[in-house]
Amino acid sequence: MQYCPKCKMKIRGYKVECPLCQGRLSGEPEDAAYPILKKHVSRVSILKIVTFLMLSIEIILFNTRFIASHQVKTTISWIPFVMAIVFVAWLDAVFGITLRNNILKVVTFEAYVGMVVCFIADKMSGYKAWSVTWAIPFIFIGIGIFTFIMGLATHAHLEDYMYYLVFSVVCSQAQWIFVLNEKNFFMWPAVICMTLYLLLAVAVVVFRFRDFKNASAKMWNF
Repeated sequence: MQYCPKCKMKIRGYKVECPLCQGRLSGEPEDAAYPILKKHVSRVSILKIVTFLMLSIEIILFNTRFIASHQVKTTISWIPFVMAIVFVAWLDAVFGITLRNNILKVVTFEAYVGMVVCFIADKMSGYKAWSVTWAIPFIFIGIGIFTFIMGLATHAHLEDYMYYLVFSVVCSQAQWIFVLNEKNFFMWPAVICMTLYLLLAVAVVVFRFRDFKNASAKMWNF
């Protein structure tokens, strides 16, 4: 047992200094009365670190472009693209950390982030329409397949993952914006994707209306 000559106190466990006077201790240390728990980095701390890194990179990139355009008289065209990707990556990390216990939410969000990244990359590289022609339709189809696989694997009721299907049906129809405005030069993949989602919606309403009604009640708190 350790001993503090100044405080005249015996101290159990292992201490580097006296907890009262911070003086030197004599004697032999012993095992602590309670096990020392390892410190874990909290989810909030990780979010703060990720947010700080994102803001730091954004500030550095913005100031670099500002100096280049005003001092060197050069416009660095790739900086806005990198800034957008950094922001999307931060958003992705935030949702990934907060929703890590729900695999379906994480994968669904990752898929939508992937669509945004593809569209930004397509736009920044001169817009060849490959994002709206191929990437986005196939990602939507992938989301639908993954949702069904997760539902079967977890033996979940249809109403438990109806929200994801309804959300995908609604979002998938946004592809009409590119088709009708002639921004999609080869519309077959997008039209097939939207048709499949509409057929899925009709099938759910016709054959599983009770599940659809229960899911709607949960979703809107009826």
